[in-house]
Amino acid sequence: MKKLDLVLVLEGILLVAVVVLFVLFFTRKAPSSQNNVETPTEINGTTVVGEGGIAYVNIDSLMQNYQMYLDLAAELTTKTQKLDAELSNKQKKLQQDANDFQNKAQKGLETRAKLGEMQQQLMADEQGLMQLGENYRMQIAEEQVVLNRKVLQSVMDYLKEYNKDKGYQYILGNTFDGKILFANQGSDITTSVLEGINAKYKAANPAKK
Repeated sequence: MKKLDLVLVLEGILLVAVVVLFVLFFTRKAPSSQNNVETPTEINGTTVVGEGGIAYVNIDSLMQNYQMYLDLAAELTTKTQKLDAELSNKQKKLQQDANDFQNKAQKGLETRAKLGEMQQQLMADEQGLMQLGENYRMQIAEEQVVLNRKVLQSVMDYLKEYNKDKGYQYILGNTFDGKILFANQGSDITTSVLEGINAKYKAANPAKK
């Protein structure tokens, strides 16, 4: 499954966070003394602001390596393939019925009344098949949205725990074509977040490999 939908959802949340950040930055009062200056810390060999600072998670890497997303996406892919196969079989059956109707009509093997009934049935079956295909499409789209929400919620819940002893003011999401055009690599906490959420997920799902 593609990650586009989830990335778009996260980008929307990211945009709100960035707007709030700018509002706070330009409206807050300047520090009255040097005692208010945040203490720098070092992450991955790069000096960054620790408590009260900003960190970010690379969403692309997160989705490529978060086992929960991979498992749910695989399940949805399997279900999509199953529905596609079912729809394809019904389409083949309809085509066979249409060929049978055409053959009987050309050879005069049925009365006009019977052929009329067969034609009406073919039209009804075709309409029903189109509706079934639309229902399947909507079902998969809805399940994709639910999948995205589950993954996003799990990440947000974990970040609340993660940040208890980190003290970041903001943890943003970053993508290749997202709203953040530059970010200090030292503020990238993707690896540690991935390790944490994967460990938590595997502990809660020991049957999954």
